[in-house]
Amino acid sequence: MILLNCGNLTIEGESIGGLATYLRIKELDLIFDLGRCPISFIGTNHVFITHFHLDHYFGLPIYVSQRWLSNMPPGKIFVPAEGMEQLQNILDSIAKLDSQQTWNHHLISVKIGDRIPFRRNLVIYAIAVNHIIPAIGYLVCEIRNKLKPEYLGRPGSEIAELRRTGVPITNQVELPLIAYLGDTQSVSMDSHPLLNRCQILVCECTFLLPGDRQRAKKTKHFHLDSLISLVKNFNGDKIILTHFSQRYSTHLIQQQIEQAIPDPTQRAKIGLFI
Repeated sequence: MILLNCGNLTIEGESIGGLATYLRIKELDLIFDLGRCPISFIGTNHVFITHFHLDHYFGLPIYVSQRWLSNMPPGKIFVPAEGMEQLQNILDSIAKLDSQQTWNHHLISVKIGDRIPFRRNLVIYAIAVNHIIPAIGYLVCEIRNKLKPEYLGRPGSEIAELRRTGVPITNQVELPLIAYLGDTQSVSMDSHPLLNRCQILVCECTFLLPGDRQRAKKTKHFHLDSLISLVKNFNGDKIILTHFSQRYSTHLIQQQIEQAIPDPTQRAKIGLFI
């Protein structure tokens, strides 16, 4: 598996176009997509599936069955509403084939625009992406309490007294941490007002070469041509590129990125999950 440190978050897993994508952010107790399921991922309690191509969700039977066999409570599995019933049938059929029983699991239907609190101080937004089948991207935000402007600079003793007497002295703010877009032909910063300044944007880059433009268009995958404007318009810290086609070597990927983004300052924003 690949480990990529991004500030205070670590992305681990793999992402190869058409083969398997599964990414865990252990610090946030979540997994994005589950095309395969390493045993080390079983204890992670939240799974967010972007769409129902096999290389993005077919590790779910292992995840569900291993938690069931270990007498663990079922993890929360968030999936696009389009296809949830079919997924339920798939999991039940595999369980009966495997053990003559049904496995205890918890599927949660998600639609674009949903705001999902999933830990005490975290929420996740389901955002629109552009793929060949119904798909959802996810934006994780941390909730913090911020002192209201009128109380800034006041002595700590005064702030403590106001808090003691029940005066509301803070506002809740949401800080965008990481966005994961799954498979998408394009990235629209209009998908959510906080997307443009999230710390980390995880974006596929399946196709790189000029000869692949038509295939990218047909299959609705991201092409390197679109990266230039994305880098210029993104105000966050890091863009992590994933899901490269199996036909590309590591050397070719690095070479094509360097040619497309010659400015070292802009290229420093890019991380490659390879």
